[in-house]
Amino acid sequence: MTPAEAVIIRSEIETLLAEFAWRIDHGADESAADLFTADGWYAWGAARRSAGREAIRAAYRARITRGVRTSRHIVTNLRYGSITADRVEATSIMTLYAEDGPPPHPAHVLMVADFEDVCVRDSGRWLFESRNLIELFNDPGRSAVLPLADSRRKPA
Repeated sequence: MTPAEAVIIRSEIETLLAEFAWRIDHGADESAADLFTADGWYAWGAARRSAGREAIRAAYRARITRGVRTSRHIVTNLRYGSITADRVEATSIMTLYAEDGPPPHPAHVLMVADFEDVCVRDSGRWLFESRNLIELFNDPGRSAVLPLADSRRKPA
């Protein structure tokens, strides 16, 4: 891979991360699932993990039933590990501001977390194969509300 090709891929991955945050922050929550491969998974540490687009879509659908949620996901410090023409491993830091109800709200950080992402090129576009959120800081009096599946439960 040439340096120019690597720069293009980096830009495409940054676009994927920004699109994911934009969809969640601007009311297109369910469509965030379309940014995952068909069998991709989204986890929140070891305890919560939804696998497959429909399971991820269901988590966002459940979140929407809570009513209006105002959020801004700020993604920074993008660092790339392995980069090939069709697969990228990356980490980033997310700062989350979120409150129930319409804006404006006080500017209080809800969470700071790391994202560990594996992105793959699928039919010419970049998608998440896996996305793992690792919570580092939180506000103990408030909570994030994405109901990913409880991976500690045994399937029925």
